[in-house]
Amino acid sequence: VVPQAEEIQVRVGDHAPLSCALTEPMDVVQVTWQKGSEKSHKNIATYSKLKGLKIHKSYQDRMNFTSLELNETSITFWDTTMDDSGCYLCLFNTFPSGSVSGRTCLSVFGLNASVHYNVSEDHLTAVCSAVGFPEPTITWNNLFGSAPTQEVVSHASGVVSITSTLQVHNPQRIGAQDLVCRVNNTNEMRVLPVKINGEEGPSLLWLVIIAVIVIVVVAVCLLFWRKKICRRC
Repeated sequence: VVPQAEEIQVRVGDHAPLSCALTEPMDVVQVTWQKGSEKSHKNIATYSKLKGLKIHKSYQDRMNFTSLELNETSITFWDTTMDDSGCYLCLFNTFPSGSVSGRTCLSVFGLNASVHYNVSEDHLTAVCSAVGFPEPTITWNNLFGSAPTQEVVSHASGVVSITSTLQVHNPQRIGAQDLVCRVNNTNEMRVLPVKINGEEGPSLLWLVIIAVIVIVVVAVCLLFWRKKICRRC
């Protein structure tokens, strides 16, 4: 069996065609595609002239056969995700020789990142998270004298998840745009500012000012009204 390529690399969301062909014609009864893992192989698609094609439920609407030739098989992922990364087996079930197979691997590279924060008592906790392939890295533009902690999880598909947590004491000293999380791998980069009181501060100040003005106006009106009543009496 000759695979289209030993390894294919695509960006998240792109099409990914996988193909295998027999080196010589054989009497093929069924073609099966499997995704391999460390423990087992799972059927994701099968095709035979007798039973037609069958796509596993989790791959429907995302992947399909693009060649229904029994001696040459192709499947295509229409909208790849990083979870599609891994190695795939193409199995030709032949008669009377049995099963012959080929192997091709798919690497889906991409980068997703987010940042959020919480303020409690006298410190701020900022959390920056990234999921990507190749492995992403997380850095902060300013540590404010603190040391961030980092958790790394490597998945079987090659995708890596990283979470960096930074605790800052006396968050009042942090102005808008002063704290930024930078996430990058060899293909992409994300710049995620931690927006602290960037928009909330001015809004709150204006609310306080308006409330004070309203109270003063109401007090003046009440005073004027009382004086007017007293004069009538």
